[in-house]
Amino acid sequence: MAKRVALTTLTASTIDILNTIRTNGSLEYQSQVPVVNTEKDIPRVGEVLYGYPALANQFINALVNRIALVRVKSATFNNAYANLKKGYLEFGETVEEIFVGIAKARAFSAEKAAAREYKRTLPDVKTAFHAMNWRVQYPVTIQDEDLRQAFLSAGGVQDLIAKIIDSVYTAMEYDEFLLFKYLMIKAIAHGKMKPVSIGETPNDAAVAFRGTSNMMTFLKDDYNEVGVLTSTPKNNQYIFMDAMFNAQYDVNVLAGAFNMDKATFIGKLHIIDDWTTFDNKRFDEIREESDMIEEVTPEELALLANVKAVLVDEEWFQIYDDCIKFTETYAGSGLYWNYFLNVWKTVSSSPFSNAVVFVNGEVALPNEINVTVVDKSVGQNATTLSLVADDKVGLVGGSYGFVQTEECATAGVGIHPYGGVMFPANSEATVTLELEVGNTVYTAGSTVSTATNVGDTITFTK
Repeated sequence: MAKRVALTTLTASTIDILNTIRTNGSLEYQSQVPVVNTEKDIPRVGEVLYGYPALANQFINALVNRIALVRVKSATFNNAYANLKKGYLEFGETVEEIFVGIAKARAFSAEKAAAREYKRTLPDVKTAFHAMNWRVQYPVTIQDEDLRQAFLSAGGVQDLIAKIIDSVYTAMEYDEFLLFKYLMIKAIAHGKMKPVSIGETPNDAAVAFRGTSNMMTFLKDDYNEVGVLTSTPKNNQYIFMDAMFNAQYDVNVLAGAFNMDKATFIGKLHIIDDWTTFDNKRFDEIREESDMIEEVTPEELALLANVKAVLVDEEWFQIYDDCIKFTETYAGSGLYWNYFLNVWKTVSSSPFSNAVVFVNGEVALPNEINVTVVDKSVGQNATTLSLVADDKVGLVGGSYGFVQTEECATAGVGIHPYGGVMFPANSEATVTLELEVGNTVYTAGSTVSTATNVGDTITFTK
């Protein structure tokens, strides 16, 4: 189970910290390091630690692991997006998200009662798994000189703790901001959010905001990625708005547009810098060594040129911290300690939760959509083609799906909504595919068969 880490503030003085570390130290540490009663006693502790490397190691380890790490964890859970993170997974388990659809009604019939009495009616259950997929490390070095300076003033130890925290926390906070932005950019560009036009004028935008926010409180199946029937109450709705677009509106106007009072709206609003830039350089080294994160391409960012805001269910973000841990090494040859803050996260989004992207201008579906064959698998029982549509379809049309037509069914060809076309072994069938974008149907201009190859492009017409 995920749990929240409470916000903590370091209120202990240097004297309190030094005495606490001494109380929890080894017998050798307690026998050598004096109790600190006044500020004048602080330099005496520094003299002892500076002359005994083993005791200095105990002090630094206690300082980092007992105090600095607690502050880092607290800061991590109380940043600008803290209320959208789900908590800390102490055992690093995979998160299974379960969605149970509402039951279907049927007509009452006394004549059918006997047959129905023990007949099983299975619920419509869908699942999604969110696994740990972000493992990074932040290094920080503490030198002997840093330790010596900590005992020259009454606030020296707090300053040392702040130095440790600032060096890793700012990096963590920025990376976490980028991960939130990454999830939204990828979702918008690949059709995982429902696009809604806000028109050209502020009044048009206010109507679109209010209407969509109101509609999401009803059971609907067109505001989430997989089309399940669900709703999002007002108190579970969160708004991400780019900084320049937000600056054009008075906060009271926006609060009214979302049908919230000012205080509630401010708590639900998150400002994002923009939708058309992403700091890919920040993750260059990570991409070279792992597949944790993909590059945000110029093509994807170009699709977001008219995006102004995003409205999501708070459950859309499935972000957990799996591990926040310091490890250390003392380099005797250089007289310094190397500390490594290891941060592991689960970074994902829910396909069952509502998410809407607001686009400036009209949302118009293209007349044609190009679909590419990206994979072909030939087995003993079947030949399977995997199809992917243009990215631009996602932004203007939301999610799309391929249709199991009567022609395909008659030919024994199976069609998966997400782009799988399965021909039986030795099939000589050629079929014409159909693609649904929202309520609009597109028909392929050419047929597919077992002779279709990877790289082939099929043009669908509205």
